[in-house]
Amino acid sequence: MEEIIKGYLDRYFDSLIEYKHLALRTNTILFNDLKRFDSEDSKLRFASSLVLRDWSGKTDNGWAYAYPTDSMLEITKESYPEFIHDLISKQFCFFYVQSFEGLERLLKSLMFEFSSIDSELKCLIEKKLKNKQEFSRKNMPSGNHLREIVDSQLDSFLYGKDKMQFDLKTSFSILSETRHNIVHNNYILNKSEIFCSTNKKELFVDLFMYDEVDNQNVRVKLDILHFKNLIDFMCQFSFQIFKKLCLKHNLNWKIYRHMDKN
Repeated sequence: MEEIIKGYLDRYFDSLIEYKHLALRTNTILFNDLKRFDSEDSKLRFASSLVLRDWSGKTDNGWAYAYPTDSMLEITKESYPEFIHDLISKQFCFFYVQSFEGLERLLKSLMFEFSSIDSELKCLIEKKLKNKQEFSRKNMPSGNHLREIVDSQLDSFLYGKDKMQFDLKTSFSILSETRHNIVHNNYILNKSEIFCSTNKKELFVDLFMYDEVDNQNVRVKLDILHFKNLIDFMCQFSFQIFKKLCLKHNLNWKIYRHMDKN
């Protein structure tokens, strides 16, 4: 069984290093492009506009007429730095969303595999299945149901990260809520969801950047340093869950080089 679950972990780690590599190259290429326009005599201006075609309207010899919308974007030399920083932040947020999707796949696989030797875990999963679906890896619950299943396997032991103290449940909550709001709320996160405790706020600020939108909301952002730190955190977070499950069921968790020496 150790080899099977190690395979899940290896594949997830492979995806994390790929996103980290992509982010580093993206960051280098875009900032190098920005440097091209540092000189006073450099010039830059480009624009985009959105045009629609009315499929159900009149046609010109079979071709739908095109109509300009009011949506336009213009970038100049002066606004280019802000544009690049915003582009990098959004791209890194997309990479993060994908890495979280991979984390959910990993957790589904781990919970499913360990349920074969843990009857209580299997019973809990069955309760979360939609419409009494067949118990299988394909039908594993997701979203909040998965979070509840994972939380049931975790304790409130405090882990140290530099001078911060946090538990795995808090970590999963921050990762999940931030991912949800990036995807479904245009990067906007309500402060009440994250800043409700000192430990939760400190961990969020360590992993993510943000701009104040108003008194109640912030906009999530990322730069290369925060993104690298975030990817490393997700690697270590997922391993801790793997380790705790192995310890609970007396399986070998020392699956990587030199771990047996410590």
